[in-house]
Amino acid sequence: MTSFEDRVNILLVDDRPDKLMALEATLESLGQNLVPARSGKEALRCLLRQDFAVILLDVNMPVMDGFETASLIRQRKNSELTPIIFVSAVNDAETHLSRGYSLGAVDYILAPIVPEILRAKVNVFVDLFKKTEQVKRQAVEHAQFIREQAARTEAEAAQRRAAFLAEASSVLAAASLDYRETLQNLAQLAVPTLADFCWVDMLEKEGAVMLMALAHSDPSKVAFLHAVREREPLRLDIPYFVPKALRTGRTEVLTDLSDAALESLGWKPQHREIARNLDMASAVIVPLVARGRTLGAISLVMAESGRAYTAREISLAEELAQRAALAVDNALLYTVAQEARSEAEAASNAKDRFLAMLSHELRTPLTPVLNTVQALQADPALPAQLRPSVEMIRRNVELEARLIDDLLDLTRISKGKVQLNLETVDAHELMRTTLQICQDEIEAKLLHIDLELAATRCLLHADAARLHQVFWNLLRNAIKFTPAGGRITLRSSNFAQKHIRIEVIDTGIGMTSEMLPRVFDAFEQAEHGRLGGLGLGLAIAKAIVDLHRGHITASSAGPHLGATFRVELETAESTNAAGENASSGQVATSAASSADTAKTESNAASSDAQRHDVPAREKITNQSGNSVRILLVDDHLDTILSMQVLLQRRGYHVTTAGSVQAALKTASQHEFDVLISDVGLPDGSGMDLMRSLRQSRDKATLIGIALSGYGMEEDVARSRAAGFDDHLIKPTDIQTLEASIERLRAGALSALDG
Repeated sequence: MTSFEDRVNILLVDDRPDKLMALEATLESLGQNLVPARSGKEALRCLLRQDFAVILLDVNMPVMDGFETASLIRQRKNSELTPIIFVSAVNDAETHLSRGYSLGAVDYILAPIVPEILRAKVNVFVDLFKKTEQVKRQAVEHAQFIREQAARTEAEAAQRRAAFLAEASSVLAAASLDYRETLQNLAQLAVPTLADFCWVDMLEKEGAVMLMALAHSDPSKVAFLHAVREREPLRLDIPYFVPKALRTGRTEVLTDLSDAALESLGWKPQHREIARNLDMASAVIVPLVARGRTLGAISLVMAESGRAYTAREISLAEELAQRAALAVDNALLYTVAQEARSEAEAASNAKDRFLAMLSHELRTPLTPVLNTVQALQADPALPAQLRPSVEMIRRNVELEARLIDDLLDLTRISKGKVQLNLETVDAHELMRTTLQICQDEIEAKLLHIDLELAATRCLLHADAARLHQVFWNLLRNAIKFTPAGGRITLRSSNFAQKHIRIEVIDTGIGMTSEMLPRVFDAFEQAEHGRLGGLGLGLAIAKAIVDLHRGHITASSAGPHLGATFRVELETAESTNAAGENASSGQVATSAASSADTAKTESNAASSDAQRHDVPAREKITNQSGNSVRILLVDDHLDTILSMQVLLQRRGYHVTTAGSVQAALKTASQHEFDVLISDVGLPDGSGMDLMRSLRQSRDKATLIGIALSGYGMEEDVARSRAAGFDDHLIKPTDIQTLEASIERLRAGALSALDG
């Protein structure tokens, strides 16, 4: 029994119901869908809705007979080949047959109809229709299968492409300054996915082509091609495919690399021989282009595998080249940036060395001038009328030294090399000390000073010397810009529970609103430098306050209305007593830590003396204050002579030397208690001298003071490491030098007592 889904449609067309019923009864046993139609028009409507295996069409029908209906059926595309069997009761066989067959009829049956014959004929067309539909379905299914296979193949290819590009990206992500290894890994990745062998060329300066990477499964062929390239390097002017891709920046595809094809391209016989030895069959050369510039090219060659390049593989090669070009370009940019950074660092270091050397050369001649001025001031025979002039010389020498220090301070601060030695200090005491130092300038301008120190919490955890530098800069600034007879107020207050505010208020020239945002910038000066100076003091003051995690601000009501500078700092009560860093990246040393270090060093010196059976305390205490023996070493004649005079006037026994060798010879012949040495000497370094003397058992307790125009932190650290106990920066006044000598001698005695 035929299932409903397997049934086909049979169209029965007749204007008489009894004849339709007879046809249905006759064909019912076929088990198909019998569709009746009572006119030609109704038959055409049925054909619009469905397809039929065969049509039984009555010839004699009113309005539209069977032949007219058949003619219209044949005009429709879907029914132009549908089998039509004419059924007629009129015996005009010859005329009807001729007309029926002309309309594409497959048969012509006259009434009375023999049921068995009709069923047999209809069944033939039913079977034919079913087989035709089956073939159609199979064709559709096959086409669907082909499409699915193609889609699956495309998806697998896309997956392989994505995986390949992901691996390539991983290789390229490892690019560094030396990207040769990265390109070699990339070439090995391309074999065998994209090529039987692959190489990468980079375009060098002046048109040179450099082989950067080469990969092949056969090591002998790698060696062969390397030898070929070393023997005959590529040039841009060679008419071959790699130079052409480098010149044009476009992909080159060669589908035929046979000897004849290469000869037609202009290849020389020896180069065609190379292609034969490598079994080259086809190639793709993709340029590496980044930011509109051709950097090199990737050459992909099919050889012994016999594969040919498809559009998909060419597209993949171009995608690979784009990523490689980006990685190479980034590496080149990074290299350029690193070189620029190195050059900038070298320039910065050269500037630092220049500043250090300049400061040394500027300070060295200031030392004998300052020494001579101090000697003149101490001489009671100096005429009174000359004393103001001598004082003017001293003041200007000290100002010159201060300007040099400002330049070096700015350099140190900008490089983050300033170290804070933290201890508990009294802000009021620092302000009073600053006021005393500037007293002469205040009196010279007849300035009125109001000291309003109202803060009840004034202890700070700070670097006393650096904070004193801030107060000194602010007070000097106020004195400088306040006219004679003006007023300066120094004020303190606790504006918050754990903070102190220090204000320096003047009635000077004031500042414009345009000047205020730049007042703490380096080299910025009011009145365009009319009052002198480099404009560094306030910049240095701000940097020091920042290092102390404080705030400094400036305000002014306008020109000639004075200015106010405020410094706000955290008080010691809320500061970590262990001495945390005052600023990120800066080294902070507590007073206790410094004392412990000094004590440790002194103890080490004492222990060293005891190991060598040297009566260290006796050697120190046997020398009274006016019989200390000093070895003074400096190659600057004016400095050494002026300093010798000043030290001898203070009762010290001074022996001089102008070089390392002279000092060592003198030290081998005489005993000394103190070495005062310049760092830079004609035949070596003062540090070499100090190390040599420290190594001698007779000089283990020798006190060393470095006296130098080099004052950077690293200079001080080097002199300390060499064994010097102190590092004084030129020009050094005699009081500072003498204070250092006595302090170090007292420390040595205290260490021995401990």
